[in-house]
Amino acid sequence: MTEVVRCCWESFSLTDTGRVRKHNEDAFLNRDDIGHWVVADGMGGHDAGDVASQMVVDTLVKIEIGDDLPRFVDRVEDGLLDVNSTLRALAGSDDRIIGTTVAGLAFFENHFFMYWCGDSRIYLYRHGRLIQQTVDHTYAQQLVEEGKISAQDVKNHPEGNIITRAVGAGNNLYIDMDLRPLLAGDLFLVCSDGLDKELDDSEIADFLANSDLSLEARVRAMMDEALRRAGRDNTTIILAQVSAE
Repeated sequence: MTEVVRCCWESFSLTDTGRVRKHNEDAFLNRDDIGHWVVADGMGGHDAGDVASQMVVDTLVKIEIGDDLPRFVDRVEDGLLDVNSTLRALAGSDDRIIGTTVAGLAFFENHFFMYWCGDSRIYLYRHGRLIQQTVDHTYAQQLVEEGKISAQDVKNHPEGNIITRAVGAGNNLYIDMDLRPLLAGDLFLVCSDGLDKELDDSEIADFLANSDLSLEARVRAMMDEALRRAGRDNTTIILAQVSAE
């Protein structure tokens, strides 16, 4: 395996309200020009989830990557902390939540940088294997880490959708971040949980493996299948493909 020193990429993004919800509380960012993508999923059942998710995107779209990764990371963190404070002020009390998940992906030279909070996910399809890069901030995932349930039990757990961390959910915000090596041929999926509610990881991998289709065609095929099954939630899908320059 050869690490990419200089790389180029292409991407495609799509969002849909789904078959059940009346409003789309998802928002996404596609800065294909600099290699920065974000999915934010407003928390269903709470007030103004669409306001929260759009506020995250409106804040992150202003941030440039440049050649200084630490500065970029600081600006992302500061921006999300500011949004968190603004949402807490809008909520007006601890009993009301205006919140959203966030999952962000950015390319920097021969690495990819991820940051996330909540249960929106980032996957990497590399050498025929699909591996989830993020760890869900959910009650069910917490039970897995405590050894109380198995990973296979998460999808059908009655409290599987309870989010333990989100932008706007509390006065203190903790954002997970990671920096990992980037390789030519890497294919990234950033998505809201509307996708993994309908398709399991092996099915997602089958869609991504079909390199005869363009990124747009694969995104649309996954969306069509999610909607065909039930479309229980808003669904946002971003695919970003890396190639050597």
